[in-house]
Amino acid sequence: MNFNFNENYILENEWVRLEPLQRSDFDKLLLYSENEPEIWEFNSEGANGKENLEKYISNALLQRETEKEYPFIVFDKTAQKYVGSTRFYAIFIENKTVEIGYTWYGKNIKGQE
Repeated sequence: MNFNFNENYILENEWVRLEPLQRSDFDKLLLYSENEPEIWEFNSEGANGKENLEKYISNALLQRETEKEYPFIVFDKTAQKYVGSTRFYAIFIENKTVEIGYTWYGKNIKGQE
């Protein structure tokens, strides 16, 4: 398994597109950070509020730079908008394994069919 943390991987199907999280994605996620505090209720490192979102994104990007995690911003193709974030973590190249987590979506996105 080859995984290059410097590569800008885009993963998509007919419903969703995962793009590498960038510092410039701040404004795309700010709506959820400021207006949906319930997303962060049980998250000790949540992105509630502008300052915490800045920290959240900075930390996610640092984890990518140190080759520990690979964060994405999530684009809902049906709604035509950015709806949250997810990431690969616990990436073990030698075992060919990766876990998916740190996932959150705006409250109007969860459970849609």
